Amino acid sequence: MIGARLRSLRHRMEEGWEKILSSPGGPGRVARGIGAGAFAAMLPAFGLHLVLAAVLGFLLRGSMATAGATCVLLGNPLTHALLIPTEFALGRFVLQREVHSPVHSPGFAGHLRLGHWLELGLPALEELLVGGVLIGIPVGLAAWFVARRVLLRRAAAQGAGAVSRG
Repeated sequence: MIGARLRSLRHRMEEGWEKILSSPGGPGRVARGIGAGAFAAMLPAFGLHLVLAAVLGFLLRGSMATAGATCVLLGNPLTHALLIPTEFALGRFVLQREVHSPVHSPGFAGHLRLGHWLELGLPALEELLVGGVLIGIPVGLAAWFVARRVLLRRAAAQGAGAVSRG
């Protein structure tokens, strides 16, 4: 019973992915969507990954469906458990900031006001964003490059006539 449902789910997912890969824009459009989704998945924009992937896919004239699917595949809590500390450290390194945590200072109670939370939070968000962009650019470009090569070869093997190389 469960095995049959899993096979059915797998079959539907394969059919859906096949529809996305054979979208009207050709391999170039799909590859741009994959690159956009991979880039968006690396950003620390919790809850906004799909929106960012779709917007970036649209701006790059890529497949927004592929961008969203790639973003969901790569941008999950398991990957972010590794990404967030890496992005934070990279952003801090690039911005040349030292580790300073007022939480451990004797006067921490004074930091409970909103203005102080903003002083603490905004630099950390800036470091995360810088690190995320610096990781996202090579990941997105690599995903686009690999996807484009694979999809062009796939199209050539299927005997597709004129293929968009974008």
